[in-house]
This record gives sequence, C-alpha cells and structure tokens, in this order.
Amino acid sequence: MSNKIKIMQNTKNQIDLDWEKARQNEVIERLDSGDNLQEVMKSFPEFKEIFRELDTVDCSDGRVLSGRKIGIAGSGILLPEEDRKVFIEQCKGKTKVLTTHDDCGAADEKFKSLKPEEIPAGVKTADEYGIYCGKKTAEELGAKHEHLNRDEMANEYHNETALTLDQTGKFDSTNLNGFPNHFVCTGAGLGLSAEYMKTEMKILTGIALGHHGFGEKFNSENPFHIIVSATDDAQLKVWEEIAKVAVKEFGDRVKVDGFVAPEKE
Repeated sequence: MSNKIKIMQNTKNQIDLDWEKARQNEVIERLDSGDNLQEVMKSFPEFKEIFRELDTVDCSDGRVLSGRKIGIAGSGILLPEEDRKVFIEQCKGKTKVLTTHDDCGAADEKFKSLKPEEIPAGVKTADEYGIYCGKKTAEELGAKHEHLNRDEMANEYHNETALTLDQTGKFDSTNLNGFPNHFVCTGAGLGLSAEYMKTEMKILTGIALGHHGFGEKFNSENPFHIIVSATDDAQLKVWEEIAKVAVKEFGDRVKVDGFVAPEKE
C-alpha cells in the first residue's frame, strides 16, 4: 500500500471517529431526539452570561476560534458594498482583532472572481489576497490583524455539525462549553441584509455537506443543524424562515431550530 493511500485511509478513519464523537454531543443528541431547543439552551449553566459584547472578527469557519467571535465569511471579504458599510459602522472601534486564515474558501471564491486589473500589486494567491483584504479591513475597524496558518486552526478539515445564525449579535457561541462544532454567522445581529445572510448560510452549509466536511454522513436522521439565536419571538420567526429558504435545496439533510436569548437584567 502506497504512503498516499495510507494517509487517505488514516484521514478517513479519523473522520469516521470524529463523526461518531460529534453525534454524541449532548446538544446534537437532544435535537435529534426532538427536544425543544429553548430548553436545551436553558440547561447550560452559562446561558445568560454567554450573551455579551463580542470583540474579534473571524471567518465563519468553525475551525477558527479566537476571542469573543464575530463570524463573517472570509472576515467580510464577500460582503457587497452596502453590507460592508454596515459591517464597518457596527464593528468600528469595538473590535480588538480581525483574523484571516490559510485556505479560506471565501477568499478563494473572491480571488477567482477578480479581473486581472483588480488584483493588487504583489498579490499572487488567494491566501495573499485574503491577508491583503484582512489588513485593509482591520485598519478601517481600528483593530489588529492576525493571520492563522493551518496548524493554528482547530482542525485539519471541516468538522462542523451546526451553524449558528445570531440575530442578537452577542452570542459568544464558540466559548460555550459543550456546544457542538459550528460555523458562526453573526451578520444578522449587525444589520446585514437577509439576502447576504442567505448566501452566506448556503455557502457554509454546502461546505459541511460537501467533500470538505462530513458530507454524505448528513441525512434525515443525522441532519446538519442551523441554530437561530434571536432577541424575541418575532425575530426568531423571521430568521428561522430566512434560514429555511437559504438551505431549501439541501432538503431534510438540514434542520432549522431556534431559541430566544435571555432577557437583560
């Protein structure tokens, strides 16, 4: 057996083990058994405290875990002009750090869409373009820029089993002990458009259900979960519907659930 085949087999074995572990996460187990998400969230001792001011802009990628995470695909690299203005306005002066990372799918998608004359001087790869845009955005926000190499990320491949769509803009989900590995979409809480959020959710869900993630392991009995966090029942209903429309093409391989954040005391 060649070394390449051995590496591929070892990777497959690790993915199988990680999948079994992921399905044993208490939140995933309870959602798959039909438990009410509101009650699931209330069972966390940190439920009230985990809603707080966020200070770090990261890619939505679930393997990027730093600070109190504001998750935006590619750290904002795919934002249309109007949404980008809103993003800068909402995060300027409140963000300590903005990160970019190696092999960013959003940066790759954006880089491939550029005309030759649109590529900055000295930039030759998608990673370099991601760093270029990250530094520019960090400067606009008054934040420090950091770039993460592959070995500084939480996992080699996409191991997300969920996606959080945070309309509150305060759900520090990546620091909630016991929460499943997940993509983070904070844009709804920053006032980004529903159209952009649908695009972001569709792209990220496609990654999880494709060959970069657990892929075909997701099915009707073991779905990918979109978890909507909202400020009240009215917003919850709106964003649950937006999420369902965004991932409609994936059918019953994706399940949308939501909950209302605790009231401020």
